[in-house]
Amino acid sequence: MAMFKMKTEDEWKKSYILEFNEMRDAYESKLRKKQDEIDNLKQEILRLRDRKNTLRPKEKQISDIDIQSIKDLRFCGLSYSEISRKTRWSKATISRVLNGLYD
Repeated sequence: MAMFKMKTEDEWKKSYILEFNEMRDAYESKLRKKQDEIDNLKQEILRLRDRKNTLRPKEKQISDIDIQSIKDLRFCGLSYSEISRKTRWSKATISRVLNGLYD
């Protein structure tokens, strides 16, 4: 009886170790896949950063003379639409000028 019990315990240990190794291999495989995904995303971030650095912000396109002209026209009582027609700047740009964005 002792011999049978030892054999069963040994088989159980072998079976347990095999199952554990299979489970560990499966998790390691999943971890490798996730790590590859992380590495790909890091590369994508670096690529996008490099691309972003090639873009330059717009420089101020409106001249100081135009800014002063818009302020003078507004001081004379003209509406945003009238100033827009005279200067050919959009009402949004005129609003920005008059609200001090370009000062």
